[in-house]
Formats: sequence, structure tokens, C-alpha cells
Amino acid sequence: MMRSPYLLRFFSKFHLFFGGVLLVPLLVDLFSETSGESNSISVERSLLGWLLPAVVMVSLGVYLHKQYKKNYEEEDLPGLSRREGFLLVGLVWTLMIAWGTIPFLLTGAIQDFAGAIFESASGFTTTGATVLTDIQAAPKSILLWRSLSHWIGGMGIIVLSVAILPEMALGGMQLFSAEASGLSGGEKLAPRIRETASRLWLLYAGLTALETVLLMYPGDMSFFDAINHAFATTATGGFSPNNASIGGYQNGWVEGIITLFMILAGLNFALQYKVYLNLDFQRFWKNSELRIYLLVLAAATILISCNLWWTQETIQTTAGTEVESGFASMLRYAGFQVVAILTTTGFGTADFDQWPLFSKSLIVIMMAIGGCAGSTAGGLKIIRILVLFKHMARECSRLLIPNLVKPISVDKKSIDDSIIWGVMGFISLYIVALVLCTVIMCVLPHSPPDAPTPPVPTGQEWSMDLDTAASASLSALNSIGPGLGNVGPMKNYAFIHPIGKIALAFCMLLGRLEIYSLLILLLPTFWKKR
Repeated sequence: MMRSPYLLRFFSKFHLFFGGVLLVPLLVDLFSETSGESNSISVERSLLGWLLPAVVMVSLGVYLHKQYKKNYEEEDLPGLSRREGFLLVGLVWTLMIAWGTIPFLLTGAIQDFAGAIFESASGFTTTGATVLTDIQAAPKSILLWRSLSHWIGGMGIIVLSVAILPEMALGGMQLFSAEASGLSGGEKLAPRIRETASRLWLLYAGLTALETVLLMYPGDMSFFDAINHAFATTATGGFSPNNASIGGYQNGWVEGIITLFMILAGLNFALQYKVYLNLDFQRFWKNSELRIYLLVLAAATILISCNLWWTQETIQTTAGTEVESGFASMLRYAGFQVVAILTTTGFGTADFDQWPLFSKSLIVIMMAIGGCAGSTAGGLKIIRILVLFKHMARECSRLLIPNLVKPISVDKKSIDDSIIWGVMGFISLYIVALVLCTVIMCVLPHSPPDAPTPPVPTGQEWSMDLDTAASASLSALNSIGPGLGNVGPMKNYAFIHPIGKIALAFCMLLGRLEIYSLLILLLPTFWKKR
């Protein structure tokens, strides 16, 4: 039977924090109203959309805190059980998405419930896909809320991947631990999750602040745009207040800074913390996952650049302009898109859906791979791909030498076979989820992409093509944002059937929680009393 003290204490703090965060967009709304901005929300609508949910959240947090204080003493708390850990992880993201939906509906920014769920899930899972058709027409408070949801989700993902999921030991999650992903000899960041979280969040906030400053001053970006992009970049989210994403600024410095911070956000945060703390940059190069990560970035950039240059393709930017086919231009746009896709950030400067088939194929491969373990990036993760290939090589060797005993190791650390089979199981579930979501997207009757106004009139339904369905599913499962076809970097997800939006939102949550953490909550045996 599950005990409740930890859950009561945590969720009391969670609701107090969430209620406080809701006041930030309210202040932005009130400032926009007094400044007379054309796309501001009325005071009444703003109070309804932000203040009312904030009051409810804070009240709920106070109530839960009183219940905790009434029934439990701090020193009498038992340890958090394994089942409670799974429940905590699943509930946190589910509640964030549910409560995050409320402002979209009450402010009128998004009219339909499925669309609001989709946008909220896309934010907190750091996916970056949107149902908004005109982002720049949205109120600043909504734009900030979207970016804040990225940043808050990213904070949770860091601790989840470094300190919590490895303890659950499912799907090879032990590979995500601080020790397994760059810290030597059993060396830990801190003995307690709370201390580990505070240290990683300090690095996370520091990178966000540094990027904001660099985008504002050398980058000549407004504070509002800079902080929104910094929130989205550090969380590898991808929401931008500009309709054309990063390409709308047409600023090489901005692209360079965001590229750098996307690369950093795709690295293991525990490893980064130790490197920066001790100024031991050699530790970076000793990490095999990081070396492969940089190698994949460089190789994909060069291959796509050469392909674009060889075919003499004219690059269509997200701002709607065309760029001539010089190799330097190809390198600039290919490099940015490769980094944005591999780190699963999803920002755009070019419409890669118009690129040659070879380049698009590499983009799809980048979508599947994702970033490093212990980062805010989504995807399968480099470390899992590395273990998969080492396992395949060992099995091939066993065809020649059946009695071969050859342990798989990463960075001179032997990987237990139970972890390897956990990785294989995770990849199998990943493929099943991808196929099922793709089938659902193909079966549903969607609105025509050029006229996404639900409900769809009878006889005017649009059947989604396989490219769009598969890339939308892959994008949701890997927390990327843009896909191919009608969900490409120049498009949005507004036309998708409401059931499809809910299915994609579920995929976002499934991928973000590393599949097992969510699926285990759906098992009847999980809820049986013991």
C-alpha cells in the first residue's frame, strides 16, 4: 500500500510554485495593457486567465501543506518507495500539462480543449510543436507562458534523467545516472536528490542568463525575445515569439549564439557541472558519448552542406526569402538545422522540408537519435545507440565464436547484460509507440492543412499522408517540434483532428518520461494494494 507523506509534501510545494509562476504572465499582461499594445489581453480576461488559476493553485498548495503538517512529522518520514517514485514522476508531468492548459482556454488564446492540451504538453515536454497559426498576434503573456513551460519542464527533466530515473532501473535508465555518464569512480554530484537538483539548476539558470545577455547586446535582440529564446534553448524546447522562428531575425550572431547553447543543452548537465566546477575540460573529451555527439553533428552538417551545394539547391528560409547556393551559406543553414534537430530543440532558419531526399533522410535520422543522456534533449539518446551498436557487434562475433564471452563497456565501465536488455526493450517499445501513433494519424479525418477550422465539414476531411503522419509521430515522441510534409518547419499542427492532438500529446509525455515511467502507471498490478 502506498504511503502519502512525500507525495503530500511534494505536491503542496508544487502547487505553491505553480501558482507563483502564473503571476509572471499576469504582470506582463498588465504592463502590456498600460502600454497600449495592440495584441494585449483585457484586464478582465487577464485576471480570469492568470490570477484565478494562481489563487486556486496556491490555495490547493496551502491545503496540502496543512494536511501534511497535521498528519506527519519530518523525522518520522519513511523512505520514498519505488512505486511512489513512479507515481510522483507520472503525476508531476500530467498535472503540469493539465494546469498549463487552463490559461490558454481562459484567456481565449486557444479555443478548443484538444488544442490547449496539445500546446501545454508541447511546452512542458519541451517539444515545441504548436497549434497557433499566427504566433506574433498572440499576447505577450501567452508567448512568455509557452517559453516558461519549456523552462520549467527542462528543470524537471534534468533531475529526472540524472537522479530519479536511474534509480528506477528500467529500460537501461541506469545509463543516465551521474556516475555512468561522465563522473568517475562512483563520484556523485551530491548524496541527496535535493542537493543534486539545486546544483544542476544553478548551472541551468546560469546558462539561461548568459544566453539572454549575449542575445540582447551583441545580438541586438529585445529583452522579451531574448529571454523567451533563452528559456526555449536551454530546455531544448523550440517555441519562438517569431512566426519565422530564428530565421525571422536574419542575424548571424543570433544564430551562432543559439547554436552554441543548443549544443550545450544537448550535453549531459552532470558532466558539465563537474567540468565547469573544476575547470577540467579534458573530462569532456574522455566521455565517449560526447565525442560521438560532436562527431554526428559535424558529419551530418558536412554531408548535408555538400548535398545542398552539389544539387545547387536554393535554400528557402523560414522568413520566406531565398538564399543562393554558395557553400558558406549551405554550411550556415545546414549546421543550424542539424544542431536544432539532433538536440531536439526544433528552432528553424530554413525550410528543410524542401531539401533533397538525402538531406531529409539525414534529418530524420537526427530526429531519432537525439542528444546525450542527462541533458534536456529528447530522442533515443546517443548512449543507447552506442550500446545498441556494441551489442549488435558482439552478437555478430558470436555467430563466428558461439562461446565468446565479451562484456560490453562504455568509457572502460562494463555494462551489465540486464541494462543492455533493458535498452533493447526500450527501443522495441519506442518502435511500437511510433508505429501505433503513425497509424492513428493516418486513420483520422483531419481538416485540410490550408483551412484548419474545426469541425471538418462532411466530405471535406483530409487523410494525412504517411510522411506527415510518421514525422509528426516521431517529432512528438522525440520532443522535436517540426516534422516533414504538412507539419514541416513552415507549418503548424492546427489542422490535426482533436483525437490526433490528444494522441500526439500523449506521445510527447510518453517520450519525455522515457516510456516505461508512464506505461507502468497503466498496469493494473501497479495499483494493487500490498
